[in-house]
Parts: sequence; structure tokens; C-alpha cells
Amino acid sequence: MANVQDLKAQKAAKTLRLLTIVLLIVGIVTLAACVYDMASGSSLLKLFDAKTAEETVTIEDATNHGGQTVAYVMLIAASVLLILGAFSYLLKGKYRTFQGACIAAIIFSLFPLIFFAVNIGAHLFALIYALIALAIIVLAIFAMKSRWQVYIKEMTGEVKKLTWLSAKELVKATAVVLVFVLAFSLLIYLLDLAFYTPVGLLLNDGSTPVPTETAPEESALPAETPAATDAPATDANNE
Repeated sequence: MANVQDLKAQKAAKTLRLLTIVLLIVGIVTLAACVYDMASGSSLLKLFDAKTAEETVTIEDATNHGGQTVAYVMLIAASVLLILGAFSYLLKGKYRTFQGACIAAIIFSLFPLIFFAVNIGAHLFALIYALIALAIIVLAIFAMKSRWQVYIKEMTGEVKKLTWLSAKELVKATAVVLVFVLAFSLLIYLLDLAFYTPVGLLLNDGSTPVPTETAPEESALPAETPAATDAPATDANNE
């Protein structure tokens, strides 16, 4: 029995070491690609066409460029964390440091994954960067498989210790919460009515401005008489 457990532990250690090496390679490649892309003016990835001298950059273009820069920076941070965490585990055996680096790398890779996935239709390299971010997340999750297993086991054990409310107790607790919310809302409404007029008078120095109606300005130009009304009268006098 002990030999079987030892074999399983050795197999798990080899798998984890292999995943760590893969994460290290992915982190180095991602870091090199992002740094080169930013240093060369995003030569690998053009999310929108360059504007000519006559055209102006719209707000959408500026937002897209800003999001691209943020995605690069977050991918660089994720790759640096993966590299440092992988070296700490491979050289010094610090597994907890490696786990913390993986968690941080997952968080930093979420925005680049969403951003580049949305802009896949713009360029092929957007798809590549989205796949890189997805690979970082998936590999980091698999690298922390043992920790997730322990967490899920402990969580299910704690859930089994809970005592759930009965239907009658649940209805009673829900009614109490609803009554409290309605009473507190009514109290806020009454306080708003009570303080609205005094605060308004205080802010207006005790006097409320009375709107005055201004008479419409009369036009300085004399009224023109239509020439069509005089025409029938002259015709009648001629007859």
C-alpha cells in the first residue's frame, strides 16, 4: 500500500514538474513577444488601420489602443510571475510561492484573454494572444490541481456540517427581512421630505427665486402690407 502511494506521489511530482517547465516556456515566449511588440510599436498586432493625415483618431480608436496597451502590460506581468514562480519551484522547491504566482498570473491573464478574443476578427495575432492567455490560465489551474482538490474536499466537508433552515423558518426570516427593508425605506423617505424644504431654503439664502416672464421683443421693422389685397380695389376703380 505504501509503495502504491509512493508511486502516485512520484508520478504527481513528475507531472507537476513537467507542467512547471511548460509554464516557464510559455512565460518566456509571452514576455518576449509582448516586449518586442510594444517596443516596435505593435508591429505584430494592428487592431485598427493607421489613420492618414486627413483623418482624425476617434474615441473608439483611442480606447482600443489603450486597451491593447493594458492587455500587453497585464500579459507581461503574468509572464513575469510565471517565470519567477517556476524558478522558485524548480530551483528551491517553494511550491506555495509557485501557487501564489499561478493565482496572480490567472488574474492578470483574464483581461488580455477577453480583449484579444473580442478583437480576433481584426488580425490573426489577436487570436494568438488570446490563445496564449487561455493557455496560461489553463496550465496554471492544472499546476494547482492538488491545491484545488484539497480546497474542494475541505469545502464539501464544511458544507456537510451546516444546518439548513426549514421551510417555515425560511419564510419567517424572509418576511422579517422584507419588513425591515420596507420600514427603513419609509424612514428614509420621511427624512427626505422633512429635510428637503429647510435645506433648500438654506442653500438659497432663505429666498427662492421667482421666475419672471419677459415680454417678447417687438420687431423694429414695419409691417409689410401684402400687395395682393390692393390689386382688386384698383381694378374696381378702373371699371
